Amino acid sequence: MIPAKKLLNTLTEHWGVLALLFKQFNMADFSLKELQNAIKQKQPTWNNERIYKETNRLLNQDIIIPLAKSSQLEINRAIAEFASFLLQEEHLGLAQEISVLVQDLARLGDRLNNAGEMQDYDDLRRFSRIMDDRVRKIIKLFKHNENAILNIVEQAKSDHAIQSLQKRYQSVIEAFDEYIEPMLEMVDIRGDFHHCFITIEAQISQQIADIEQSGKAYNDKRMLEQLRTRILEMHLMGRESLRKSADMLMPLREELRRNNQITRQAAKVLGMIRKNGVDSILSPVQPHFISDAQRYSIGQQRHIVAYMASLVEFEHSEYKLPEQQDVPAYVSPNIPDYTNVKTRFKARLAKQGKKQQPLLQFLDESYPDLEADEMLFLYQKLISDNELPMSQSDNKSQIKIADTRVSLYPFSSQSN
Repeated sequence: MIPAKKLLNTLTEHWGVLALLFKQFNMADFSLKELQNAIKQKQPTWNNERIYKETNRLLNQDIIIPLAKSSQLEINRAIAEFASFLLQEEHLGLAQEISVLVQDLARLGDRLNNAGEMQDYDDLRRFSRIMDDRVRKIIKLFKHNENAILNIVEQAKSDHAIQSLQKRYQSVIEAFDEYIEPMLEMVDIRGDFHHCFITIEAQISQQIADIEQSGKAYNDKRMLEQLRTRILEMHLMGRESLRKSADMLMPLREELRRNNQITRQAAKVLGMIRKNGVDSILSPVQPHFISDAQRYSIGQQRHIVAYMASLVEFEHSEYKLPEQQDVPAYVSPNIPDYTNVKTRFKARLAKQGKKQQPLLQFLDESYPDLEADEMLFLYQKLISDNELPMSQSDNKSQIKIADTRVSLYPFSSQSN
């Protein structure tokens, strides 16, 4: 077994080489020649014998390992994960990883609660340690994914002249669909994620209360308090990390949406131009900076100076908006005069005698050509008229007027 101090010394001496290999090949394999070139790049004063010796040193200590049945090499997976953590080059994980750990945390919370009820303090301590390990893993995943999203954003913003915006932002859309949206559903205040933490907090608080009451295993109280605090901190940290991640991705997603919308509109305009010609499409909407006579002639300097001077002195014509009280309320031209409607309704009441007359039925029969909103406008004015005796039904009804179904407590009227 390689001594840890020896391994750490080698990592310290060749950290620049490992960082270069990690960034250049991104967890992929490389050749022996490429490894020696990386060492030469970081240590240009070393001779070939020294480079050969240091290459064997990296291989002998399993920092660089050969691939099976191949002459290619790769960085030891454990070293690569450690390097990705230090260089913050993490790759985005799945929301399901966190969901599985949270479900396991809920299961362990039930077993912790059962151990406390059975006063099995050995199991109580064991499940507390396991739960603490799960919490640390979840916190690590939150930080890992936040750094990964930061890398995705930085990569998408970088200038790639060859790749299109759609290609560069593809990873942004995937990150939002595969991580942000599932996590938003998970941490919803009415979701299982929130309910799980409330249940675990209640279980741990109950165990602490039982220990304080019984006085047994009092040394375990501090461990349970730390576990409860760490779980609550993890919950808040997860929500904050998710908010930061969404804030980083949303502007890029909105930019891509606007870019796609503009691209579709531009493609539509270009298609119309190809079909009908540029003059027929753009002439009605383009500004007239020059006259038709000037379009086909070379302008003189004095003409251009005079034109620019007129542009400098250009001002919009002032328009005074009317006061609100001076603007009459809009009334649809299709709505008949209210006085005539009221007179007609009173005549209908006198003809009906003591029989109830539903307002909407009267309006639907008398004015069948009105739209639903126009008929409801007259209905509102009639029920607000103090001269007409009105009674409202206690039962809610669905009534169809002008091909529109409305739900209300209908008003009726009858003659006195």
